[in-house]
Amino acid sequence: MRRLALWCALAVTVTASIIPPYAAIQTDGLVSDMVVREGKLYVSTDGGGVGIYDAQTRKKVSSILLPKVKIGSSKPFVPKIYSVDHYRNMTVMVSESGESFRNVFLMKENKLVKIIDNSRGLLIKKVRFLDAGHVLFGLSGDTIVSMDISTNTLVYQVQAGGGVFQDMALSNSRGLVAVADESGEVAMINTKNGRKVKTLRGINLDNINRIDYRDNTILSAGQDRRVGVYREKGSYFIETDFFVYAVGLSPSATRGVYTDGSENELQVFDVATRAKTARLKGGETLYDTLIFINEHQLIGAGEENKIYYWRIP
Repeated sequence: MRRLALWCALAVTVTASIIPPYAAIQTDGLVSDMVVREGKLYVSTDGGGVGIYDAQTRKKVSSILLPKVKIGSSKPFVPKIYSVDHYRNMTVMVSESGESFRNVFLMKENKLVKIIDNSRGLLIKKVRFLDAGHVLFGLSGDTIVSMDISTNTLVYQVQAGGGVFQDMALSNSRGLVAVADESGEVAMINTKNGRKVKTLRGINLDNINRIDYRDNTILSAGQDRRVGVYREKGSYFIETDFFVYAVGLSPSATRGVYTDGSENELQVFDVATRAKTARLKGGETLYDTLIFINEHQLIGAGEENKIYYWRIP
């Protein structure tokens, strides 16, 4: 009986303790976006390149460097890459053009091609592949755009909401995209035809900073200090004491994580029961990207040149 009591006391102590990162990747610049695809981590930075790492060994596999940008008689400079995604043998990147709008490059079969330039007038904030022939853009003005890669033409443009675009996340099948903006609402759009299916509202009161979408569950990071949990079995929110900058869902959507407090700490919770299960810490910046590699491994990055790894019991 005494042994059981001691074991319980130790378990509570471990659960309550803050878990530090067990490893970190040093990147070539400040991280702006990252995705995990086919066991590899694709990381875009402000240093004009995308670093490609083995997600488990953390070793750098290769990199993609974009050409320097030159405007008029000014000195050429390395462009910031705002967003990156990978699908099969293709990598797409949204980068600085040196003017008002953005460039988009596609790397396919070791050939780098610019598929959109400043003249198209698109202020793109985020890009994600829909399939081998189409990409989806999130524009600053809260417009969602689908593009046919082979013909270099826009399939549709749809206004997601009335605010400024903040983030978007695709469903597992890529048939739906959840779009978050400064209104606090989440627009659900059919990615095949661009039709708005519905709008989720009533949880976040204003600006949503980040969003994640896994297995019919959506998590939102609110500037109103709320973590929104949208799901078919009952939506709810978690009150926090600080702006929520980032959220993440595990592959099965049974676990969630969010930034919590001003000390760069992260809170892991059980989506079904709402129970707080682990507390994480590490790094010198506020995290704006959190990704579960699997149910027990989490990676996070902010405006810093490091990506941190945590192991969650």
